[in-house]
Parts: sequence; C-alpha cells; structure tokens
Amino acid sequence: MNDVEKYEKLNPFTAIWTRPRAAVRHVIEEKSSGFIFLLIVLAGFAAGLLSSLDSEQFLPVGGMILIALFFGPIGVVVSTVIGAGIYLLIGKLFKGKGTYTEMFRAILTGLIPQIWLIPIILLWMLLLPETYFLQADDMLFAEPDFLSLVFLIILGVISAWTFFVQCKAVAEAHRFSAWKGFFVIMIPTVLVIGVIIGLIALFFTMLLPAVGGAN
Repeated sequence: MNDVEKYEKLNPFTAIWTRPRAAVRHVIEEKSSGFIFLLIVLAGFAAGLLSSLDSEQFLPVGGMILIALFFGPIGVVVSTVIGAGIYLLIGKLFKGKGTYTEMFRAILTGLIPQIWLIPIILLWMLLLPETYFLQADDMLFAEPDFLSLVFLIILGVISAWTFFVQCKAVAEAHRFSAWKGFFVIMIPTVLVIGVIIGLIALFFTMLLPAVGGAN
C-alpha cells in the first residue's frame, strides 16, 4: 500500500480525535499549501475568538467577530513561525528528525480541535454576551447560567485535548515518542514562566528600597 492509498480516506478534521499522529503525518506529507492556508485562517479565527473571552466588549459582537477573523490568522502565523523554530531546536536535543516545514505543518494540524470550537464560541457570543464578555459598567462577570457552564466545560475539554494533540504533533514531526513531544513543549514554557517570575522579583527588589527610602 503506497502513501496515497494509505491516507486517501483520512480526513484530518475528524481523524485528529481518534488518530492524531496519522492526521498530522497526512497533513505533513500529503496536504497542499492551500490546505495549510485554510488551517491558518480557521485556527486563527478560533484563536481570535478565544482571545476575546473574558475581555471587555468594546464593539458590537459583529465587530468583535470581524476583528478575530482579520487579526487571528496573523497571530497564528507569527506564533507558529516562532514555535516551529523553538520546537525544532529543542527537539534536536532529543534526537528529533523533523524539518522546519514539517514542524510548521504539525503545529497547525495540532490546532484542529480548537477549530471545532468556532460554532460554540459564536453561539456563546451571540446568545449570552453578558457571560462571555467582561461587563464594562462594573468590570464584573454576570453570574454564569447553565448554558454558559456547558460552554465552559466544552471549552476546557477541547483545550486539554488540543494540548494533548500538540504533544503528539510535535512528536510526529520529530518521529519520536509523545512523551518527548510533551517535554519539547514544556521546556520553553517553563523557561518563559521562570523569566517572567524572575523579572517580577527583580522589579520588586528594586522597588522596595526606593519605597523604604521615601518613607
């Protein structure tokens, strides 16, 4: 069986839930640049919508949706370009064999579960904007109702699955185990958090003597 026959019936949008590594390999080896562009638009739209969750609604819902559709794909391209380079370099420490193009495609494929959130987020924004957005008048959230809680649970589950799939995607691009993929993702995450904590600690260390001297 050649590669075309092997993947001809595989749909990455559905296979990502049951055969994530096969879906990633299919996109890496078989899918056209047009499909990658489609992933960028859809994944970016989803990311743009998610970024507006718990934020202040400064435009009508339609305007917020248009902003997500325009700026979301740009953000996904930038983050994927950077992430692919970082995961490629760290993966080499674990004897990974991936290329930059393979990693770029793998990361985008790993965002497919997030794409499935688009209709859910749109419904939430349109039906219950008072629980989706931070209320500007008192900067508080409205008490969530049952439907909002359902949306939150779905969002949490799919977000967790997206992280799991990303570990698999990085691993598949590098052709090593999912555990190594997990560490490839976590190492830069921990380093960034450590740098942020260090900068905050340094800021307060410099601030305290100044405050003490003023007193």
